[in-house]
Amino acid sequence: MDFNYNSPWNFKPYKWEIPIIKAFEKRLEIWMTLHRRAGKDLLSFCHFLLPEAFEHPGTYQYIWPTLKQGRDSFWEGKDEEGRNVLDYYIPKEIIIKPDNADMKLTIHAIGGSSQIQVFGTNKGQYVALRGKPSNGAVFSEFAFQDPRGESNVSPMLAKTGGWAVYDSTPNGNNHYKQGFYNAKSNPDCFAILKTVEETFGHDGKRLVTEAAIQKERDKGKTEDFINQEYYCSFMQGVEGTYLGKQLQQARNEGRISPNIHYDENFPVYTAWDLGVADFMSIIFYQVIGNEVHIIDYYENSGYSFVHYAHVLKDKGYYYGGHRAPHDIKVREMGSTNSRQERALSRLEKAAEVGIEFEIMPIITFESGVENARSVLRRCHINEVTCKVLIVHLEQWGRKWNDIAQQYSDFEDRNVHTHGGSSFRTMATVVTEETHAVEYDDDDSAYLQKISNPYTGI
Repeated sequence: MDFNYNSPWNFKPYKWEIPIIKAFEKRLEIWMTLHRRAGKDLLSFCHFLLPEAFEHPGTYQYIWPTLKQGRDSFWEGKDEEGRNVLDYYIPKEIIIKPDNADMKLTIHAIGGSSQIQVFGTNKGQYVALRGKPSNGAVFSEFAFQDPRGESNVSPMLAKTGGWAVYDSTPNGNNHYKQGFYNAKSNPDCFAILKTVEETFGHDGKRLVTEAAIQKERDKGKTEDFINQEYYCSFMQGVEGTYLGKQLQQARNEGRISPNIHYDENFPVYTAWDLGVADFMSIIFYQVIGNEVHIIDYYENSGYSFVHYAHVLKDKGYYYGGHRAPHDIKVREMGSTNSRQERALSRLEKAAEVGIEFEIMPIITFESGVENARSVLRRCHINEVTCKVLIVHLEQWGRKWNDIAQQYSDFEDRNVHTHGGSSFRTMATVVTEETHAVEYDDDDSAYLQKISNPYTGI
């Protein structure tokens, strides 16, 4: 190839970005916590993805929370001057083939060719990353991604000796915050945090002025939002979430730790959210005195109750009961064998493989959320075995209304919904069992009921 590509193409980094670029050149893993509108995505593409793909033939991923976000922000995106990103920042001479359907760009590389492809992780989109070779990956807005996407890519990066860049604004105490603070103490990583007070353009002026932030306030944006998006605060509760502040309190009090383990002196209960095409979510918990110990979590999709019966058995716990929402009684098309003529409910299908469910009482969604908030104050959670559940609970929240520019009263149905629903199931059962019991005339029955006011047994 005769063309000599001088990177970056049509892009000049800001002075404060130079240490990031130098750290990348040293092959350090990059963690950039930058405020909104800091330009982190252009830096990631122009200085990391494209030059690496040109200089080292291979396969590279540009990973976003959703495919739509990748298309809107990058594949069909424009910079602040209104220029198309793909047209302006990539020299046409190195492009072999742009694939619009799969958002895959094939380019000439020194000694061969490379592919750069856009992927999403949320709503199960991360499955497309399984088995893909990877020589380098940028995880854009990683705090808002399903972390299972990164789990699929990292083994391939380890195999190829590839590199990774993580950029994001904060989104509460989730997987991104944990990764960022781990990176700060890891000599193989470079972690940087910049607020609006620390980023300047080529003219020496702030990229985002106080006047621009005040306009956000005038539009109704809360201080919680402003502190998170422009001042990179991890300490704020996630805007619009149901349990953000309660989880922060649990962290502050040390109730989320790796030291919450199975106690063989107490039975394990499970709380479920039921799905087949969607996720089946299971919380494993113990009630010990006034405390609820969440010791394990499991979720999967596309499997029958036979699979989940094996999961329960393989865990090796002594079970006190399995709790499910009332919709488990709904009959579905299909039966367990050809001799059965009527459709079976999921309750019946589970029973046939040995899972006997107790059905949660019917309550309103709002009451379930209140139960969740109340019970979370008593919860101790294993942050290792329940890592995915914690992420779900930190992100589980209300739907954003673009017209009203505020969070609605309705749940945002997304990848975090099922974890939140299984927690509601658990919290509602725990709440019911710890309420004062109704006494009958038999004193012995009364004494039996109050023998353990927290478990009801």
